[in-house]
Amino acid sequence: MTTTVEVATVPSSDTPGTCIYLHHDKRSYLFGQVAEGTQRAFGSRKIHMGTTEHVFLSGSIGWNQMGGLLGYLLSVGGAVDAAREHAATENVKRKEKGQKLLKAATHEGIGVHGGDNLCHILAACRPVIFRQPICVKPHEFRDDPRGIDPTNTEPDWVDDALRVWKVPARRARSASPPKRCHGEISDEDGHSQDTNSKGRSVVSDPDVACMVVERIMFSGSLNNRSVLLPRKVGDLKPADKAVVVQGKTLRAYRGPFASDGAELPDSDHTAWVFPEPGDAAGDGKNEDVLAINHFPLPETAYGDTSISYIVKCHDRRGKFNAVVARELGVEPRDFRLLAAGQSVQGKDGKAVTPDMVLGERQPGKGIIIADISSPDFLESFMERPEWESPGIMEHMCVMYWILGSGLASHARIQKFTEKHSHMRHVFCAQDTCPNMITHPGAAEIQTKLHRLDPERFPLPKFDNTIKHPAPPAGSPVEFGRAGKKFQLMPRLAFDDQAMAPFPDLLGAAKSVDEELMALAEEAKSEATEAGFLARVEETERDMPNRDAEIIPLGTGSSMPSKHRNVSATLIRVPGIGNYLLDCGEGTLGQIRRVFDAQDTADVLRNLKCIVISHVHADHHMGTASLIKAWYEQSLHDGTNATLAVCCIGRYRSMLEELSQVEDLGFHRLRFPTCPFPNGKDRDMTTAEDLGQDNFGLASIKRIPVPHCWRSYGTQLELTSGLRVAYSGDCRPSSAFARGCKGAHLLVHECTFGDDKQDHAKAKKHSTMAEALSVAREMGARRTLLTHFSQRYSKADSLRRDRTHAEEHNVLLAFDLMRVRLGDFQKAACYVPAVQRLMEKLAD
Repeated sequence: MTTTVEVATVPSSDTPGTCIYLHHDKRSYLFGQVAEGTQRAFGSRKIHMGTTEHVFLSGSIGWNQMGGLLGYLLSVGGAVDAAREHAATENVKRKEKGQKLLKAATHEGIGVHGGDNLCHILAACRPVIFRQPICVKPHEFRDDPRGIDPTNTEPDWVDDALRVWKVPARRARSASPPKRCHGEISDEDGHSQDTNSKGRSVVSDPDVACMVVERIMFSGSLNNRSVLLPRKVGDLKPADKAVVVQGKTLRAYRGPFASDGAELPDSDHTAWVFPEPGDAAGDGKNEDVLAINHFPLPETAYGDTSISYIVKCHDRRGKFNAVVARELGVEPRDFRLLAAGQSVQGKDGKAVTPDMVLGERQPGKGIIIADISSPDFLESFMERPEWESPGIMEHMCVMYWILGSGLASHARIQKFTEKHSHMRHVFCAQDTCPNMITHPGAAEIQTKLHRLDPERFPLPKFDNTIKHPAPPAGSPVEFGRAGKKFQLMPRLAFDDQAMAPFPDLLGAAKSVDEELMALAEEAKSEATEAGFLARVEETERDMPNRDAEIIPLGTGSSMPSKHRNVSATLIRVPGIGNYLLDCGEGTLGQIRRVFDAQDTADVLRNLKCIVISHVHADHHMGTASLIKAWYEQSLHDGTNATLAVCCIGRYRSMLEELSQVEDLGFHRLRFPTCPFPNGKDRDMTTAEDLGQDNFGLASIKRIPVPHCWRSYGTQLELTSGLRVAYSGDCRPSSAFARGCKGAHLLVHECTFGDDKQDHAKAKKHSTMAEALSVAREMGARRTLLTHFSQRYSKADSLRRDRTHAEEHNVLLAFDLMRVRLGDFQKAACYVPAVQRLMEKLAD
């Protein structure tokens, strides 16, 4: 059995964290950070996710460390569910033919390990993730065995492949981050106010959150209800997973229990029991059940612990020597017994022991994942007893340093690498890793599109250089690079050439042939012809904000792929502000790929409103990191800017609970469609409702649309008169079309081609023809079609009639495309060239 270790991701615009992928036999483990963009990077690099059994999150737990974890878990669960469906369908056919049936696909679930607040962050997402077909068991590490007894060398976690020691480092007390009051007050308009008082100083008990994750969110069954079942306290048993309501929050019930003979003065009081995995009890309508979102999680505080890991394989037996075994008279049928460590009978009845036929035992080799995000953790990390323990540190081969900016040159770290120079030390930090292209397939297509239409298809921003000085000759230090891989067991073997190459974008540009360039020249001639420009000017004379720019940041559905990221569309309106329609995972990275640093700062500082159309994960899992980046930009600028988030009340609650773990800037957020924490959501908000913080908006209108629970089509009306209608995901909706009649821009989902009508109906999405019918009924001046099924990875299978498209000013969206509202007709001139390119890419 071979054990390999690979650097799956390093810090970049697409993947802000470092993830180490360890594969052993038929299973795999993740160590480090599962930041946003991790699952997409795995897809681009063809790293298999389905065999993942454990995730060990390093560092101080926050959204930066695990923003991509939920999407990763959903993707693994989706793959497991698809495999089950395939096996069931195939077995129906096999049964009819009398063939042997396939075994049902099974997955034992994924263990997720991490420090303070791991369970809280996972459970905070319960309004948007529940009843998943995969089991997840969180392991929140709160103990420190070697802090109590430095001589203790027992691992903290073991399976039949690995031994893991969890190494906590405490933040220096004097450097503790300021605590914000999480129970912020609200003014009479429902706006959260910063009270400038300290928040809780104690990290909460993780038990309630852990039960939510295991029993409601990731129970391994699609049948579980996201409710708790009532039971009298006197009827509870020690094995029950139960909570009681204290004040306005949930608390884990740990006893006493009547079954133990205890006297219970509150035996008639109601407790709430989590259903067993797979239990469909409770129909969600009975008044006697308790919705899991009805009460908040126990409040928590910022964590002060950063976790690193020491990972070591088990010792392995030496190589079996069959020649010697035969010489000793061992029958071949007994070889396996000797290999398993048992003695057998040889010639003349003499005992043959394993040591007589096995080579020297191979000691288990290991790696270290050291996560130090700031100097605040450095002293505690260096004083850990593990570094002085020969039993733990022997046979360590590689140490991966996940470092904050500037720490690679810190004297303490340099001294540590010199002392342990027998190991390789791999530095993974923003200043030691190139900000290279993570998704070469998408970048190469973008480059070819740029050759055809440079005005609307900019080249992605990247930097293949490394800012930090190169290590001197003979140094044990090297810099991290995605794709670096080596064999840990049975023999240590490094392949220093194994790394992800820099994409050949120049070659991609040169590969655009003469036929395509001729079509592009025809388009350019048409788009710049005086008569054409005059007609455009006449038809768009009454169009407000013709200089408004539409940038699709993600045009794929369900889950990110190597060619398309998930849903997000940015609208930049000069002089008014920037507006984001949904915010799928990796949206911030896409912004940093399409804009340089200066323009990225401008996008963030002028961001006015984020619209969340519904709670499917592909539409909002990038929101927390984007809000945090916006907040940090406002702090850098020294402003008191506020940001509107158009969402349902449950989504507001999720953001508030996430903000208890790290300062996302929640106190600067405004929720115009759910103005009070416990109030009803609004379907219409006007400038008067928005008060002084009007965000450049005259009104927000929301129309329920047929898709999933609480899905909304949304119209943003700006103070300039520009009206932007956004469908999110939905079946064609006449109510949406009527409610947004005459919108200047319609951004509508187009998940399936017209040949997939049955799929569209089953999944409650729209085909291209259906999306265009909504545009006609609405009378939309311009229409952008987006949110394509990932089956259309390059848009080569999406066909449309150009004459019809020109009539209705319709464009297909591409990731990172930039088109002005007044240039739709110009962009339409390039459709034949773009479509021909996609056809050639599909050949």
